Amino acid sequence: MKPINFILRNLYLLFILTVPWVSCDDKDQFDFNQHNKVAVTTLQVMGVTKNDATLNGRVNTKNGEALTEIGICYSTQSKPTISSEKVLMTSDLDTGTFTLHIQSLKPSTTYYYRAFATNASGTAYGDPLSFTTQSGYVSKLETEAATAITRVSAQLGGKITDDGGYPVTSKGICYSYITSYPTISNDKLAVDTQSTSYKANLTKLRAGTTYYARAYATSSVGTGYGQIISFTTASPIVASGITTAVVSSVTYSSAVVGGAVLEDNGASITARGLCYSATNSVPSIANGSVVNIGSGTGSFSGQLTGLAVNTTYYVRAFATNSAGTAYGPVVNFKTLLPDLPSVSTMSPTSVTMTSAYTGGYIGSTGGGKISSKGVVYSSSNAAPTLNSGKAISGGAGPDNFYMTLSGLQYNTTYYVRSYATNEAGTSYGNTYTFKTLLPSLPSNLNTYSASNIQRSSVYVSGYVGTAGGGTITSRGIVYSNTNSWPTVGNSTVVSLGTGTGNLNVTLTGLAAGTTYYARVYATNEAGTAYGNIIYFTTSSPYTAPTGVNTSSVNGIGSSYATFNGYVATDGGSTMTERGFVYSSSYSMPTLSNGIRTAVIGNSTGYFSKSVTGLTRYTTYYVRAYATNAYGTTYGAVTAFYPY
Repeated sequence: MKPINFILRNLYLLFILTVPWVSCDDKDQFDFNQHNKVAVTTLQVMGVTKNDATLNGRVNTKNGEALTEIGICYSTQSKPTISSEKVLMTSDLDTGTFTLHIQSLKPSTTYYYRAFATNASGTAYGDPLSFTTQSGYVSKLETEAATAITRVSAQLGGKITDDGGYPVTSKGICYSYITSYPTISNDKLAVDTQSTSYKANLTKLRAGTTYYARAYATSSVGTGYGQIISFTTASPIVASGITTAVVSSVTYSSAVVGGAVLEDNGASITARGLCYSATNSVPSIANGSVVNIGSGTGSFSGQLTGLAVNTTYYVRAFATNSAGTAYGPVVNFKTLLPDLPSVSTMSPTSVTMTSAYTGGYIGSTGGGKISSKGVVYSSSNAAPTLNSGKAISGGAGPDNFYMTLSGLQYNTTYYVRSYATNEAGTSYGNTYTFKTLLPSLPSNLNTYSASNIQRSSVYVSGYVGTAGGGTITSRGIVYSNTNSWPTVGNSTVVSLGTGTGNLNVTLTGLAAGTTYYARVYATNEAGTAYGNIIYFTTSSPYTAPTGVNTSSVNGIGSSYATFNGYVATDGGSTMTERGFVYSSSYSMPTLSNGIRTAVIGNSTGYFSKSVTGLTRYTTYYVRAYATNAYGTTYGAVTAFYPY
């Protein structure tokens, strides 16, 4: 036997033996393939949109039992069952092909489905197949033209022509006067209705304003819009419903007034507040004072300040929009006259010869405004006033004040009291008396030793330490050659200003060879005080020659040079010698350490002398000299260098 025939023969025998065994045990199971027939077949989808699909199936056999359900089950899971979503046949529950329509599907979604049939033995399923719904999109709409347009309102409508496959979660009208391309991020009015056509009444619009609007509908994939339409609200009018409140909290200079604006009539209130006047019984923003208090509608209040006391005022509320300004009714009120302020005087302290420290305490402003305060004082009037005393201002306002009275007369009794002025007048505090001090004489005066004593002049200095509590009105030096106790009354006086501190002066015009007595003095309100006495004797009328000058060195050679000099006076005594001293060893040559070269003659004026025997390339120092019976005088040193 051929091998292929052997294999086929054995497979046939296995099939014959197996089939009777299976059929015997499961012959009643509905989904068993009896007679090589599948119980239910799932057929290919017929049509798919974004939300629905048309599906087919076929029941091939009832397996001897009546069918109780025929349908298609579906799910986004890969093996749907009758526990998933399903659609059923409502009639003709028999074998054969059937068609069912599934709705409310999600766009862009893959679904799995299979046909099924149920009898008393159970449920049989066809093989699972799949389909994908078409893509969805945002809703499509139409925007209706605006109607019933007023200054503040308009009616608009919309219609959803296609929801794009997704449930609409909100819809309405979006609008704006700022942008010509409004979206739901601008103003919007949602409409709560299940209908695809709807109306929306827009309110609280701006008068005389062009608006842009369009219908919208929002779903899970976004927001769709209708076409943009525009409309213009009616022209604005002034605000209405303006009231002026009753005036309250009236004082001598202020009052609280308010008002309210009920309707802006579609044009925003850009300014509101109060206008008032004491001279115009119908105040306006053009002829009265104005207090601006914000913008918009609603109630408001403000305080009028800086008013005149005891004065009638007229006031009314106002509100301004783009159409103009409207006013509330006029009300009037009268400011009060305040009481006089109360003030007490601070007891004077720190009294000196010319000053005292005092002040005042404000107890009450009297309900008014303290415009002036201070103290008044007098040495002749026991109850000084602003008209009968000298006033020192302490400024304005309700605070306490302090000040120093200055320029007073020493050893004098004064009367002082505080004052305060408000709109009702001036009131005074209690009066205090005090007496200025009599200062002591200046002290710590010191006269320093005289210096730079000449035949007719001398330098004198000193110091004034304290003013004795008063004011140094004069100070200086007194001196005399006849009175050993010089004073301002018996000696020569040199005045050197005022105040304390150092002082100095060169006294001139003195007699030569004469003894003088001198000392510092200082005068204040109590009198004149003196320092210690010094004495000095002016120089003799005869001195060593003066005005000696080393003029120059010229004609310099390798071993020679010419010296030039000058002497101004002979000191009152005939010169015995004049000439030059020079040295290469001493930078300040003298007659005792230098080389002397005398010049013949004893007259004053210019003189010169040529010298030889100098050493080349050596620095020499030379100066002129002149000698008389009272001494030798040298000129300045001049250096030169033979070469």
